[in-house]
Amino acid sequence: MLKRMTTHLLAGAMLLAATGAASAETLKVWSRQTDESALILKTLTDAFTAKTGIQVESYNTGTDFEQRLARAAAARDLPDVVINDDAALGQMLKMGIIEEVDPTKIEGNDQIVPAAWNSAKGANGKVYSVPISAQAFALFVRKDWREKLGLPQPKTWDDLHKLAEAFTKNDPDGNGKADTFGMSVPASTVRGYASWYMSNFIWAAGGNFVKQEKGGFKPDLESKPVADALGFMRSLFCEGLVQPGAINATTGDALPTFRSGQTGIFLSGPYHIAVLDEQPGKDKIEVLPPPAGPGGVAALAEGTSAYIMTGTKARTAAEKFIAYLISPEGQEIGMGEGTGHTPLVRLPINKTVDVDAVRKDPRWGTFKEVFDKSGHYVPPVPNWTPIRMLTAEGFNKILASCNSDIPAELKSIDQEMAAELRKQKALAE
Repeated sequence: MLKRMTTHLLAGAMLLAATGAASAETLKVWSRQTDESALILKTLTDAFTAKTGIQVESYNTGTDFEQRLARAAAARDLPDVVINDDAALGQMLKMGIIEEVDPTKIEGNDQIVPAAWNSAKGANGKVYSVPISAQAFALFVRKDWREKLGLPQPKTWDDLHKLAEAFTKNDPDGNGKADTFGMSVPASTVRGYASWYMSNFIWAAGGNFVKQEKGGFKPDLESKPVADALGFMRSLFCEGLVQPGAINATTGDALPTFRSGQTGIFLSGPYHIAVLDEQPGKDKIEVLPPPAGPGGVAALAEGTSAYIMTGTKARTAAEKFIAYLISPEGQEIGMGEGTGHTPLVRLPINKTVDVDAVRKDPRWGTFKEVFDKSGHYVPPVPNWTPIRMLTAEGFNKILASCNSDIPAELKSIDQEMAAELRKQKALAE
């Protein structure tokens, strides 16, 4: 893989040398990435420049990205392209900072897997982004702990509960201390983590956030499946089977508890494979499909998309850059195989790219199978962000109180959601 990247770069450099000076055109690209995945993006932009002569000026941050975008919009100094989460589409559309995309203008658009396009559409059915990466969620489990305790891989929620209980109470690390817990859970309200995490269990229970009807959406949390999902997760909290501080934890807080050996089960995406191979170690962990709930196996499907920003004067260059991101060459560079860095492209959205052939790691195949068979994107409401935030507040409240009336709390959340949908002119009355 690294050799292939080098070959791409050298070929591009020779092309530029043969044609004279590089193009004076510069494309401004912002991305919501960690420093680790930003290194992969830099390799991508360098390869793109070598191939086309178009310079790329990039900026990335993983913390206050939304605030910086808002400031740039206010100053009328937006970049040309933004690489951001799929779920950000509604918020960015509401801000008026992204332009509609004509897929036919993007070379290679027909190579994108059809399911990925679902994340690129607004509530009006129009396309506002181009997917460049997909992902779904699966379980990282301490295999060494599980095998030491003689327990099977969890296939159901009951299995998962028993495993979490054993990891908490049966000294799986053998140090003679009661210092381990079952699951790492990010239940914070920050950025809507509690809702983001619980969506996996709500869909596995057979529940939904909303139901789509003629004229819009209706809140649908006040139901037995959703109550079952919240009840199951709350039992883990109230029995002390999650890490201390889980109720206020983000994924940034939850990840170290699994890496350090404090917890033994971590539901997350494939982007954590590399760091977990380092600690606690590849030989100690296994990747398993999410266990089935009452409604079957289900997992949150997410991804990363490229957005063309309002007012860009480099539309053609932006379309060329996005075409490169979704090309087989761009996808493989974005996967970062062999670099040890967090990939920009988790699961390729280009159907000609074989994840097994590139990764040579069956764990990535597990994530792809979950995405293909059990992935659920968030509902296509006009703006999912405020709904994720208000449901996170409600779910966090339920998980924090062992005696609260779950159906009553869900009814209250539905009322808040109805008000938000009405504000978005998306409530089916």
